Amino acid sequence: MTEHSRLLIEEKLSSIQERLQNAPAILGSKSVLAGFDGFIDSIVKVIASQDEDGGPVYFNTIEEFGDYISGKKGSGFSLETEELFQKLGGNMPIMANAMAQMGLKVNGVGALGIPDISPVFAAMHPRCKLYSFTNPGFTTAIEFTDGKMMLARMTELNNADWNTVKNNIGLDKLNELYLNSNLICLLNWSELAHSNEIWKGLQEDVFAQNEQLKPRLFFIDLSDCSKRNPAEIKIALDLIKSFKSYGKVTLSLNHNEANILYKTFINQDIPSGLQTKGQHLFNALAIDTLIIHSAKISLAWDQQGAYTNVPDFIDEPLMLTGAGDNFNAGYCIAQLLDMDTESSLMLANLVSNIYIKTAKSPDLTALNNIFLNC
Repeated sequence: MTEHSRLLIEEKLSSIQERLQNAPAILGSKSVLAGFDGFIDSIVKVIASQDEDGGPVYFNTIEEFGDYISGKKGSGFSLETEELFQKLGGNMPIMANAMAQMGLKVNGVGALGIPDISPVFAAMHPRCKLYSFTNPGFTTAIEFTDGKMMLARMTELNNADWNTVKNNIGLDKLNELYLNSNLICLLNWSELAHSNEIWKGLQEDVFAQNEQLKPRLFFIDLSDCSKRNPAEIKIALDLIKSFKSYGKVTLSLNHNEANILYKTFINQDIPSGLQTKGQHLFNALAIDTLIIHSAKISLAWDQQGAYTNVPDFIDEPLMLTGAGDNFNAGYCIAQLLDMDTESSLMLANLVSNIYIKTAKSPDLTALNNIFLNC
């Protein structure tokens, strides 16, 4: 790293620290609306063998687990899993909880249980106010040191459409919530079968009907869209472009999602370089900001340029499920504190790193302590 680069990074970190010191008053006056999923997560590990004392020895990496399964080809086999705990899950609940932990008032619209909200969501921060339109899905999250595998049971979530949302929440309440929100988070498009219909209904029945609607920040995360067909993905991308009529649009992707969108929207021949791939996607999508993030690198593009930030490597993660949601929460917090894209990317990685190390979303005190201890 050159001396000039080091000084620029120090300047950015100093600016972030200054914004965080003023954050409680600023964030306390903001309101966020997030939707539309909701899951109960069972966090498990797969047992590979027993140690000398009869204790479990887990599969350490995805590759190790995959090699074991491949070696069983042509035969039947069984594996034992150990549930570590159950927790609230889904992109909306985890991200909403993380943003509330950092001082935001969050209205969460999702699959949280009917007629009563499921007790697992009672653990959410008191700054979260919840509105449910159907029952949650159930996810078995198998964790390894280098990643995770999510096995989802969708239950009633697959049948929930825009009418389900309107009938259970109420159109008047939805208008009230959206009109009073500074930031609108549209999350986990991929796991809601009727997500395109819900987004379209939101545009037609809420935004288009309210001429007094001031420009909002929109933050969109598609989640893993591997199972969705190209036609559905193209409709989603057109709807994302349409949200630009109502505010500033940021799309957040992981590496796999970026590859899927590139193949669907641009070309089957995917460039090897992430910078080239991201720049082509940003140009084609015509949105305000594009983010591509992974455990090794985070990149962003806006009208002013392209930015890169490398998160800390954590060799013994305490929690991986929800790391991306905490990254997104950190980015949104930064945007509401009026940070630029590069600083927002840096804060996003900081929030995610703390979550991976501690299995807890940080509050503003924890974030400020990072800088005090530097």
